[in-house]
Amino acid sequence: MRLYCFTFGWLSLWGVFSSLTAEEQPARTQLFAGLVPRFDLQISPENIQKLVKDPKVLVECNLAEVGQPVMTQCMIKLKGTYGSFRPITDPRPGFSLRTKKVVDEQYFHGIAKFQLNNCAQDTSYLHELLAGEMARRGGIPASRCTHAYVSLNGKVLGTYVLKEGFDGDFLRAFFKNHRGHLYDGGLHNDISPDLECDRGNLADKIKITEFTQALNESVLEKRRVRLPKILDVDAYLSHLAMEDILDHVDGYSYRANNYRVYEDPSTGKFVFILHGMDIMFGIDPYYGGGHPRQYVLASPLAAPLYPGSSETAVARALWSDPEDMTLRQRFRQRALRVYQQAIVGVDWPARALLVAAHAKAQMMEYDPKEAAKFDERGREAAAQLRERLDAVHAQFADVEQLSQPQGQANLAKYFWFYNADQGEASEVGQGRQNFIRLKTSGGKADGRLAMCLEPGRYQCSLTAMTQGMKQAQLVLRLSGQSTQPNLPHLEDNQTAKVLTYEFKVGTTDDPVIVIELKGQAGEALISKDTILLRRLP
Repeated sequence: MRLYCFTFGWLSLWGVFSSLTAEEQPARTQLFAGLVPRFDLQISPENIQKLVKDPKVLVECNLAEVGQPVMTQCMIKLKGTYGSFRPITDPRPGFSLRTKKVVDEQYFHGIAKFQLNNCAQDTSYLHELLAGEMARRGGIPASRCTHAYVSLNGKVLGTYVLKEGFDGDFLRAFFKNHRGHLYDGGLHNDISPDLECDRGNLADKIKITEFTQALNESVLEKRRVRLPKILDVDAYLSHLAMEDILDHVDGYSYRANNYRVYEDPSTGKFVFILHGMDIMFGIDPYYGGGHPRQYVLASPLAAPLYPGSSETAVARALWSDPEDMTLRQRFRQRALRVYQQAIVGVDWPARALLVAAHAKAQMMEYDPKEAAKFDERGREAAAQLRERLDAVHAQFADVEQLSQPQGQANLAKYFWFYNADQGEASEVGQGRQNFIRLKTSGGKADGRLAMCLEPGRYQCSLTAMTQGMKQAQLVLRLSGQSTQPNLPHLEDNQTAKVLTYEFKVGTTDDPVIVIELKGQAGEALISKDTILLRRLP
C-alpha cells in the first residue's frame, strides 16, 4: 500500500498555547504527558443541594490538591447525559470544572477548564485518552486526557479521566483564530440556531443560521454553492473517517450526538470537533458490547456512513447529491490520509499497555489496590484495539487489492446488517465457520452490506445451501433491484450452489449488496468465507 506524508503547518499534534505564561506551558504539557493528580473537591452542603435540584447549575467549590495550595472559588457542575450521567448523591458523579471563572488567571496545571469523566461506559478507562491521541495524529481536533484520583469532601470517589475543556487555549491548538463561536451539540441535537453556544456572542446567530439554511437548502444547485462556503467539507470528511475508524458509535456521524462545531473566523467555515469518546473500538453497551463490531470503517469497501446517520443534516446535504462526481473520491482520499497518519506506524495495543502501566505507577504510592486495576484495564483496551485495528488494517488492504484489475476481497470480515419480515436473519457459527442464516415463512429475510467502491465493474459471488424451499427464492442482488428480472437466484434445495452477480459502480453510487430469501417457506445457509468481491477489467 502506498504511504502518504502530510504537513499540517500551524496545526500541531500537541497544540500551541500562546496565551499561557512560561510557567503554565510546561505545567500543561506535564499534565497531559501522564501526570495523575490527586485532589479533593470541596463543595458546601448548600451547593450540594443546589446540584441535587439542578445538576447543570454552576456552583462554587474549592480544589485541594495534595501538596499544593487550595484553589478557591472554582466553579463546578455535573456532566453527562443518558448512559454516563450520575447524580451528586451517586458514588461516582461526573464533573465539569472551571478554575478561573471567578479568580482571574487561576490555572490547574496550566488548564482553566476541564472535565472529570466517571467512565460509566468505559471499563478500561482508556478509550477517550487513546482515541484522542489517534485523532490528533490524524489532524482532527480532539481533547487531551490524563487520569486523576478524586475525592469529594474527603470521601474517595476513585479514578477519573481528566479531559481538557473546549476553551480558547484548546482552540489555539487547532485554529489560527480562537475567537469564533463554539457550539455544543448536546444530546442528539443536529445543526440549528438553537444549539448551545459555549463561546462567542450568544446573540450573534448569523453564521450558525447560515450553516443551517445551507444544509436545508432544497434547491440542489443552490446547496452545491452555499454549503462549501460555510462548511469545511474536507475537514468534515476527515472527521467522518476518524469516527468510522474509531467506531465512534455515539458521535455526530452516527447519532448527531457528542460533538462540538466551531465557526473558524479565519476561514468563515465550520469544523467538527470529536467529543464523548468513551464508547469506542467496536465496544458498544447499547448493542451487546463485549465483541468489537467490524462494520464501520472509512475505507472504499465499507459504508461511508453508518446507515442511521443518513438522517444527520450534514450527511443528508452532502451524500444525497446525485451529481456530485468528486465527493466519494474525496472521501476515499481523506480516509486513506487519516488512516496513514493516525493509525499506521504506531503499535496502539502496546500504547494502551504503556499508558495503563504509567497510571499504575503514578497511583501506587497512595492507593495500591486502585492502581493494580490498571493491569486489567490496559489488557482490556489493548485487546479491543488489537481486534478493531486488525479489521481496519485488513479492510484497507482490501482497498488496495480492489484498486487492481482482478483484485479480490473476502467480505466475511465485514459487518452485515440483517432484516426479517415473517422470517429470521442472523449470523451463526458452526465449528470454525460463520454462516449467514436466512429463514422465511411467508415473508422475506436478508443480509445487507453497504459499500463505497471506486467506479468500475465488479463481481460478487457466494456459496449457499438451501432446504425446505417452497415457492421461495434465494436472490443475490443490489439494493433497489428487487423487481429486476433474471437476478441470480436459487429455488430448489441445494447442498452447495454458487451464485454470481456482476454489477457496475458509477461515480455517485453507494452500492448495497443484498442476499435475500423470500417466499412461502425455506431456509438458506451462506458461508461468509465464500462471499467474495472481485474487480473486473
